[in-house]
Amino acid sequence: MASEVFDEPANILMVNGAVDRYGFFEGEQFCETNTRKLSESSLNKIRRKELKWQNMLSEWDKWMYYKTDRVRNQCRKGIAPAIRSRVWQYLCGSHRMMQIERGKYKVLLRMSGDPKTISQIKLDVDRQLPNHVLFATSHGNGKASLFNVLKAYSLLHPATGYCQAQAPIAAALLIHMPEEDAFWTFVCLCNRYMTDYFKSDLVKCNTEPIYFAIDWFMCLYTRNLPWSTVLRILDMFFFEGVKVLFRIALSIFQLLLGDSNSRRRLNSMDKLMESLRNLPKNIVGEHVLINHSFRYTFITKQELVKLYRTQLKSTELISSSS
Repeated sequence: MASEVFDEPANILMVNGAVDRYGFFEGEQFCETNTRKLSESSLNKIRRKELKWQNMLSEWDKWMYYKTDRVRNQCRKGIAPAIRSRVWQYLCGSHRMMQIERGKYKVLLRMSGDPKTISQIKLDVDRQLPNHVLFATSHGNGKASLFNVLKAYSLLHPATGYCQAQAPIAAALLIHMPEEDAFWTFVCLCNRYMTDYFKSDLVKCNTEPIYFAIDWFMCLYTRNLPWSTVLRILDMFFFEGVKVLFRIALSIFQLLLGDSNSRRRLNSMDKLMESLRNLPKNIVGEHVLINHSFRYTFITKQELVKLYRTQLKSTELISSSS
């Protein structure tokens, strides 16, 4: 796992005295509760969950063919931490692609790449998750691996190329798996879930000009939420795709503006946008936000898109004529 190559500078612990269990020491992703030691009952629950997933992985094709609903429900409950990265790879198919394309990643790394693209990647690598021990130092293993993944992807898919929204997603994967695993998982994620989404749903929903929505949808919430919440979102996303992102967005709106007091307090566009950029801590925890999003699990993707657009209009975040 990526934790084996963490480069922890001596000054990290001096920021706020703690690094959480995911490697964050400050920022939106850091969560104080994730610095506490887990109780024995919590550990036992995690172990039971891990055994369930190991049994599923041992007969994966059978589970995905005959018991798809049960796999989806387990993803919604959250994947056991010790086995999460492996499950992600099975869900998106990167474990198979990595075998089929054995040796190709090294070939891509030996290629030079477009100078303009390489220059942009270098700039963006320095901006990704500086509040995580893997990316906190200028010349650490994390940044080198992130550069490699993004460069290789731009060479593998020159028509798609590189865009800045790819960097935080690739960084998130590197926190939880080795470099080449992260690369093929990123490739499958983009091919299977993201390509059509970027080309259709975001355009139809007119969310691309809205600052907070770019971070939510194109970066999979990796910049905005506590990491325990991000992981739960990714657990579902790898199975269900982009509709998970709409469920979370609708839940944020409902939790933020669902009562009259909140609507009175956020009675101007400036106040509302500030709250959307810096979401209140009481609504972003995994148990609150994820549980609320389950209210939308029986709604189709098309209906979710319509609901989301209606919510944007009701808060005047897009014009009624768009």
